Amino acid sequence: MATQIEQTEAGNEEWKAGVDARADFDAEVEKQRKWLVEHKADTDLPWSALAKHLGPEINAKSLGLFANGNYAGPEDRFVEAIRRYRLMIVSQAEMQIAAPVAPTFYETETSRQLMVILRHAQRGRIVYAAMGAGCGKTKTAKHFRDLIPNVFLVTIAPSTAGLASMQREVLFKLGEKVVHGSSQTLSRRIKDFFEVTPNGLLIIDEAQHLTTRAIEEIRSWHDESGVGVALLGNEHVQQTLDGGARAATFAQIFSRVGMRLVRSKPLAGDIEAFLDAWAVSDTAARKELGRIAALPGALRTATFVLELAITLASAEKKPLALAHVQNAWAQLAKRSQS
Repeated sequence: MATQIEQTEAGNEEWKAGVDARADFDAEVEKQRKWLVEHKADTDLPWSALAKHLGPEINAKSLGLFANGNYAGPEDRFVEAIRRYRLMIVSQAEMQIAAPVAPTFYETETSRQLMVILRHAQRGRIVYAAMGAGCGKTKTAKHFRDLIPNVFLVTIAPSTAGLASMQREVLFKLGEKVVHGSSQTLSRRIKDFFEVTPNGLLIIDEAQHLTTRAIEEIRSWHDESGVGVALLGNEHVQQTLDGGARAATFAQIFSRVGMRLVRSKPLAGDIEAFLDAWAVSDTAARKELGRIAALPGALRTATFVLELAITLASAEKKPLALAHVQNAWAQLAKRSQS
C-alpha cells in the first residue's frame, strides 16, 4: 500500500505533467495565432474569407477575437482548423511544383504539312484540312498565326456557326470591339479590311460547325478581297466540301480549293515527335504512350495521360516509368466511363 509520501509525490508528478501539457498547448496556440496573423497580412484576406478556408465551424467574428487574443472560449478548434489549412496550402504548393508543363508547340510531320498548306493559302487561295481529334491542327494554326503577320485565327462554336454570329466573331478577331450593323454592312467591313491587308489569311478553326450560308459568305470575301482562307476541322469538313462538290450549293467553293490535307489519326513520326518533346526516355513508357496516342483522341489523350503520369512519378520522387503511365491511363479511362 502506497505511503502518504508516495501518494504526494505521484500527485506532484501528475500535476507537473498537466502543467507541462498546458504550457505546450499554450505555445502551440501562440504559434498558430502568429502564423494566422502573418498569413492575413501577406494575403490581405478579410476574416470572412479566412474563416471560410478554415471550415464551417469557424466564423469571422470569433476568428478575429482569437487572432487578437481576446477569445474567451476553448481555443483548440482554432488550432486544429489552422493546422488543417496550413497542410492544405503546403499540399497545393507541392502539387503545383510537381505539375508538368506541356510544350507549347513541337513540330511533327503533320504540322509541317499543315504549315505548307497554310503558306499556300496566304497567297490568296482557299485550302482545307480535315483532321481527327488530337492531330495538332489547332496548335499548328496558333503557331502559324504567331509567326506570320496578317494571319487571323477564328474558332467557330455552335453559337457562332450562323452567318451573323460568324461575321461578328471575325470582326472581333480583326480588332473591332463593338460590332453592329446589317449582315451586308459587316461583310463589307471585312472585305474592306482584307483589301488593304497584304498577304492576309483568315484561318477558320472548327469549320465543321459553319452553316452553308456562312461558308458561302466566306467564299465571297475571298472572291472580292483576295484574302486567303483556310478551313480547319474534323472529317465533316471534307464531307461538306468534297462530298457536296457535285451539288450546286458547294460547287463554287469546291472549285476554288487549292490544297487539302486529310488525316484521321497521327502518323508514327508525329507520335515520336510528341514523346521527344516531352523527353520521355523510358522505352516501355514510350511504347505504351504510343499505343494510347494511336487510339481515338490521339495526341490530346496521350498528353492528358502523360501529364498525370508525370505528376504521379513526381509524387513518388521517381523517374517516369511504365507503371506511372498505366496507372494514369487506368484512372483517366475509368473517369471517362463514369
